[in-house]
Amino acid sequence: MADTTLYDTTAPSEGSLALAHQRLIRLKQAGVFANITGDVNNLAMNPTPITVQREVYGQKGRTSQDIIGYNFGPTFNVEVVRDPVTKQIVAAQSWFKDLVVAAFSEGDANKREFQLFTDALDEDMPVFEGSFSVAYSEANTGFSDKGVVTFTLANDGVVDQIPSPLASDGKPILESATPAGQTVGDLIVVRGYKLGTTVSATIDGQNVAELRIVDDYTVVLLIPATVAGSAPIVVTNAAGASNSLPYTAL
Repeated sequence: MADTTLYDTTAPSEGSLALAHQRLIRLKQAGVFANITGDVNNLAMNPTPITVQREVYGQKGRTSQDIIGYNFGPTFNVEVVRDPVTKQIVAAQSWFKDLVVAAFSEGDANKREFQLFTDALDEDMPVFEGSFSVAYSEANTGFSDKGVVTFTLANDGVVDQIPSPLASDGKPILESATPAGQTVGDLIVVRGYKLGTTVSATIDGQNVAELRIVDDYTVVLLIPATVAGSAPIVVTNAAGASNSLPYTAL
């Protein structure tokens, strides 16, 4: 199961119109990627496939295309938030100032490094990283008291797909055990995440002698002898032990 800390800790600055939902964008500042999604609205990745022609052998005159990568042109809006006392843009939006400076610069000074998350809650969804040029335009919100800017990015060369920074530590995570109220010698179905590499399990601290892996989300366990009443379940894989899942046996 994904480590959703990057998403869970995303908080908008005061006055931000909305979050960018489950998409996420990070900007590299001082050598470190920082999450800027809290102040980003209407984030769109806008991927365009890069294709090459190929011949379909055995079918004369017919061609096909292979996708060899993607160009990205992300767009997003930012509502500018000002400190009511100093009238300056709030410190939390220092990255906004940096992007504006980049947008009105030339050459390498116009480029910044970004990470693009297609889904900020699922570690199996693609994450991309690369250098992008930055363009600036003013957005029309229909409200005279709101300053909104639209940024448009364009990748500068190759955008690589990278291992998801959302990846968990690999330990199993248990969510449920059914049916309830089983007894010694009965089978129970345990569901969760990272269960496909399970090596052992315990119920009420007793080793499970019979363990069947169904898939990465399901294992079946045989309740050991003398287990009764409160009988927490723990499953272990190569990365370590899972959380303790409460269960009550007869």
